[in-house]
Amino acid sequence: MSRSKRFGAVAASAVICASTLSAVNAAPASASCAADVVVAVSGRYVFLWDGTTWWHDGPGGTITGTVQVTRTISSTLSYGADITMSDLINSVKASISNAATKSVATTKGHTYTHSIPATKYGNLKYGAWGYSVTWKKEYRHSNCTISVLGQGTGTVPTVATGWYYYNTNS
Repeated sequence: MSRSKRFGAVAASAVICASTLSAVNAAPASASCAADVVVAVSGRYVFLWDGTTWWHDGPGGTITGTVQVTRTISSTLSYGADITMSDLINSVKASISNAATKSVATTKGHTYTHSIPATKYGNLKYGAWGYSVTWKKEYRHSNCTISVLGQGTGTVPTVATGWYYYNTNS
């Protein structure tokens, strides 16, 4: 078969496939949706401080921190939330990270040392890595319309605990 005939056959196949795909993806005129409650979440990865374990030193030198007491970092929801904590954790696990958890305990005895630039102050905090999330709970009606049942914010830790270091001018 010549090159031009092969090209023509490939092009014709592509056109047939494309028209078949568009026909398969087309929704019938009388489409209906399954009624369902959906919790949608989005989030960004953040450090969740344990609220207590913090060192500040300098200017310059080194800073060393050791965790003396085990603390628990728990998930939070905005006031008046219309979802349960389990709904939030399950949604984060499904759409953001499987490492999400309701709460995590920090590791007692964990030590960390960091150099501080000569003219700066070093800050060292201990906690967990997790997600700052926004959520929306929706009811999808059988006629495909959507009603928002509630929305808000929250934090969800992961199983990862550790140190967060940063510099300041004072």
